[in-house]
Amino acid sequence: MKFKVYNIGGIVNPLEVEISKGVSVYKAPNAYGKTSIARALLSLLTSSIKPDELLNVFADNGYIELEYEGKSYYRRIKRIRNKLLESSKLYMDDDRALLLSYFSPENKLLNQVLGGQENVEWFISSTSKIDEIKKKKEEVETKLSSLQKEREELNDKYKQALDLKAKMRNIDDEIARLEKEKESDKILNKTTHAITTTRQNKLNEIIDKINAKRNELNEIQTRLTKLELEIQQKESMIKPEIIKSFQDQIAQIDEELQRKSSLRNDTEIEIRLLERVLDEIKESEKKKLSTCYVCGSHVDPDAWKVRSDIISKELREKMASFDSIKKESEELSKKKDELSRRIKEIEALQNDVAKLRTSRQDLIDKIEAIKTQIENYERQKREMEDRFSRSSDMLRVVEVEDEPTRRIHELQKKRGELEYELSLLGVPNALLEKLSEKEKEIEDLQKLSEDLKKEYIRRLTIAREEFMKISNQLLSQLEFDLEAEINDNYQLVVKRNGATLDLKKLSSSERTTLALILVITGLKSYFKTPFFIVDESFMTFDQKRFDRLVNYLADVTDYIIITKSDENVEFVKETMEPQVSS
Repeated sequence: MKFKVYNIGGIVNPLEVEISKGVSVYKAPNAYGKTSIARALLSLLTSSIKPDELLNVFADNGYIELEYEGKSYYRRIKRIRNKLLESSKLYMDDDRALLLSYFSPENKLLNQVLGGQENVEWFISSTSKIDEIKKKKEEVETKLSSLQKEREELNDKYKQALDLKAKMRNIDDEIARLEKEKESDKILNKTTHAITTTRQNKLNEIIDKINAKRNELNEIQTRLTKLELEIQQKESMIKPEIIKSFQDQIAQIDEELQRKSSLRNDTEIEIRLLERVLDEIKESEKKKLSTCYVCGSHVDPDAWKVRSDIISKELREKMASFDSIKKESEELSKKKDELSRRIKEIEALQNDVAKLRTSRQDLIDKIEAIKTQIENYERQKREMEDRFSRSSDMLRVVEVEDEPTRRIHELQKKRGELEYELSLLGVPNALLEKLSEKEKEIEDLQKLSEDLKKEYIRRLTIAREEFMKISNQLLSQLEFDLEAEINDNYQLVVKRNGATLDLKKLSSSERTTLALILVITGLKSYFKTPFFIVDESFMTFDQKRFDRLVNYLADVTDYIIITKSDENVEFVKETMEPQVSS
């Protein structure tokens, strides 16, 4: 097993250790990372040890890596902007590792036993996960109760369905008997009824067609009315005088824009001329020339400033005039665009009106066609009624409302009621199939419930039995004159020569041994750990007892790691020479 650790707790330099099976010892002075290594190894068994409990407070990154049985496991932690990010692959994620893989002053069980607390029910419950079995058993029993209730309901329905089927068979037999008594009259009446029904069905077909066409006519007339209203509304918005007015305004704007364009060009030429003259004057002023560059006459050099001011003023006026003309031209262009847009809208409305008029004519044509169809159907209806009236005297109806007929009607009604009841219950064969399925589900759940009950009892008893076995064996090997057991109330009971002892009055070595026996019980009964870590610093055993304890632990798991205070720093596999405490 290879183990690497860096920037975890007090381990600030990369540490790589090859650990062999058996007992290995990590020797180091106090505050030199023994606990950090133990917690690093333990953190690969449970995520309840958080990254902020592992990473050195001054480090930005750190890692824990383990190669075990050809597979790699790790926890890699980075600190970014005061937040810790972690990637991990744990050997397992089980909080029981805190109790069953690390025997040190931090172990909750050890603290309670050293404090004299005798109740160990919480420990057995936590390590055996018996609450999970109990909860699952309750869930199974709840579901089993529900299924049993469903089975009873299905069984009742099945019996009711069989009873209904039997009643229906009796009714069918009775109806068959009565039918034979009036077969001839029934055939006659059926024939008469069929003819009458056929005639009435044909007449109803014509009436339905008339009503359908009338509804269609009403719908189309409604659509025509709405269409006429829409045409009127849109025609009112496209009067010719409106378009003529918009076109006249556009023509006026075009003339004005042409005039503005000419004026803007003239103004722009004047501006360019004035700018050139101003540049020449500023150059003459700069050179203090006494001769005009245009006419060649004598000029007082001080007069150039006056001429410059005059030209600058005139230039500003021309530029202001140019901007004004440009702004007016832009406003006229916007107005022209708006008028053009409105003309296009009117033209679009004209197209819409043309389409609507075409649709209106289509509707008018359709209305005339439907009216013609209605007239044809009305004529067919009158002719059919007249023909049926003339032939009605030829048909004879035999009165069959005698006692057999009345009885048949009653039985048919009763059978219909029974059929309805049966449809609500379900077909007997289908009910029987569902009932078989429920029986199978119940059988499976009963077996699961029984298995959970056995597992529940096993977990309750195995810890006590295993504890008595281990305690008597280990206490004897360590030469403690004690006997220990867990009573029915899950209290730790310790006796010497048959007399019950107060746990608080035992030596620290004896109490530590009892706590360790409980941990070993959990390991053998419920939990498989890849390694077991012991902090020797708190152990109060003498040399002989410690050696025997280590030998016993070596049979529990493949890797036993013991942390030991020493002036040197090394990780070795060796025969232990434990520290003897007073």
